[in-house]
Amino acid sequence: MSHPYRSLFLPLIIGLLLPALAGAQPAGSGEPTPINRHLGIREAIETGLRNHPIVQEANASLAASTARTDQTKSLYYPQVYANADGAAGSARINPRFVTPAGGLLQPNLSSYTAGVLANQRVYDFGFTKNLVESSLYGERAQEQDVNARRSLVIVNIQRSYLNCLKRQRLVHIAEETVRERGTIVSQIETLYRQQLKSKLDLNLVKVELVNAESLLVRSHNDLKASFADLNRAMGIAGLDEYMLEDVTTDVKIPRALSDLIADSLTHPELKRAKEQTASAEAKKRAMKSQYLPTVSAVASGGYYDTFDPSRNVATGGWWAAGGMVSMPLFTGGLIENQVKEARAQEAAALAQSNNIEQALTQQVTNAYLDTVTFTQQIKLSEELVKTAQEALSLAKQRYKLGLGSIVEVTQSEVGLTAAQTKLAEAQYDYKIAEVTLAYASGGQAQLEIDQAIR
Repeated sequence: MSHPYRSLFLPLIIGLLLPALAGAQPAGSGEPTPINRHLGIREAIETGLRNHPIVQEANASLAASTARTDQTKSLYYPQVYANADGAAGSARINPRFVTPAGGLLQPNLSSYTAGVLANQRVYDFGFTKNLVESSLYGERAQEQDVNARRSLVIVNIQRSYLNCLKRQRLVHIAEETVRERGTIVSQIETLYRQQLKSKLDLNLVKVELVNAESLLVRSHNDLKASFADLNRAMGIAGLDEYMLEDVTTDVKIPRALSDLIADSLTHPELKRAKEQTASAEAKKRAMKSQYLPTVSAVASGGYYDTFDPSRNVATGGWWAAGGMVSMPLFTGGLIENQVKEARAQEAAALAQSNNIEQALTQQVTNAYLDTVTFTQQIKLSEELVKTAQEALSLAKQRYKLGLGSIVEVTQSEVGLTAAQTKLAEAQYDYKIAEVTLAYASGGQAQLEIDQAIR
């Protein structure tokens, strides 16, 4: 015959021993239990801006764009080349070509020449100016692309950080639910052994305990997935988990929607598109200017000598200077199609700019409406949690006095868990909508840390 109080002490003893047994390690292993390191929101953002591939790609593209601008600027400066030529036999050194042996009846002679040739573009009716201007606009567009990608990395880290905090809150709620239902199971099991409650009551509370444990397992898995998303947002591969800073979940009154939409016009993504449009327009002007003449100046100088000093051939230093006007008469449609390409690129850039502006307006509107919706849901969820807590307290009292069934208690437990879960989700979903609204409206605001928890 079992002792009447054994059912009271046995779960308690097992509960005290299991954590110690789980934490025990084999002798000689020497491996400490891993401790999650602390990760603040600012540290996470700095890590992402330093490590994320899209930021590194944007910085490299900016360096390439700067180099392209310097390439086009080189047309403003003289192009200087050093030349050295030699010929033997009947061939002669010529600035255009070397005559083939036997092409001209000349006595065999070995000679060489060395010098410098400089070519300076004098005037090209705005071709170089517009080409440089197009490159400068492209470089500025790339600078805005860097800013846009940095902003995207920041908002993605903030969203992932908040999602991890939300999942942590849900894990805590699930753990508390398991503890509460475990306590109820122990109590009902004691009463059942004393033949004060039925087997049905015990089975019902055990079913709810299994449901709570299943919810806890799912919550832990969701939390691990959230940390993986956070690592990806920071540009880190892995499943590392961290100790996070909590953030304030206070509800703020947003500014007027019209003001937020006006602010979105300063978004770096839209600035990039406008700079690209200006770059395409300047390139179109440069392509059109190719129909006009190009004026260049040429100067050269050097030294000429032969290998046979007995020959009566003039040797020594020499120089030459001249000018050239070049105008295309027929290029097989090259310039015409270059102009068509530039026009199409300008139209595409303008359409992209309009599309981004419309997308930002929609994103601002949706994020604004989300903040309003979640603000209302937070208020309703807070009232729902209070009501569910009162309902659970009353259900327990009624069951203790024999006025209610265990079904009322389990339903109240389920209702309280659902209300707490809904409140946590509404609070953190509101913060996610808040940072999304700040991103879409062109702001750079970061999350506010809860000073009471730091």
